[in-house]
Amino acid sequence: MLQKIAKSKSFDLLGVLIVVTISIASGYLTETLADVTHWGPWTAFVPFGIISIGNSILSIYSTRLTGRMNNLGNIVGIANVVLSGSIDYILGNKAAVITYPVTFIIYTVAIEHWKKTNKYQSSKPMTGIKGILTIVGMFTLSMIFSLGTNFIGWTNGLTNPLFWITVIAFGLSLGANVLNAMKFEMQWKFWMLYNFIQLVKAGIQGNFANLGKYVYYIINAIAALAFWKNPIKVAPTSKINQRVNHA
Repeated sequence: MLQKIAKSKSFDLLGVLIVVTISIASGYLTETLADVTHWGPWTAFVPFGIISIGNSILSIYSTRLTGRMNNLGNIVGIANVVLSGSIDYILGNKAAVITYPVTFIIYTVAIEHWKKTNKYQSSKPMTGIKGILTIVGMFTLSMIFSLGTNFIGWTNGLTNPLFWITVIAFGLSLGANVLNAMKFEMQWKFWMLYNFIQLVKAGIQGNFANLGKYVYYIINAIAALAFWKNPIKVAPTSKINQRVNHA
């Protein structure tokens, strides 16, 4: 069932429906750039809300395609990162000029690395003490980087519980993106944790519309993990043949 969810195009559309419904309910559909900036009268003609909705849809498809081990997901992710970084910066996140370029670079590495691998073959998991130390070290550096960059972007952040939740969430996403770039299956366990933290954050903020979105992402991460554990078994026969022919 989980593997079917990972492959389901209907589940893709469900994700799109969720984010579009949330955006419309939140009033984003008619929002213009003039509603969030003071850059001049021309901003009234820029459909900021529609652009934001489109960016959310890109995020859905990037995640879904990656969950099916399709490198197109990383390519879509590049577009999503550019738009997300621009939107965050416009909304006042000064740290976006540092955090999003790093994520952009990680995605470009992912695209190139995935090109060199068989489509339905993940990297061998890191095991033993060396593997544990590598993972711990990577996520420690991710958290330190997240703390430093978010400290720049927040005012009085150290005393704000949401600041620390944001630090943890971004640190997890950064580490998970690195694991994705190296095509490690374990990334999906960290995406589950990341989405759970985002779920808690939405609850604290009272942003109940976002609760459905992160429940969707949690289910998607679980389904993607099931797919990655045995992709050959659930891949289309024609794709399996292509993999064998190129092996």
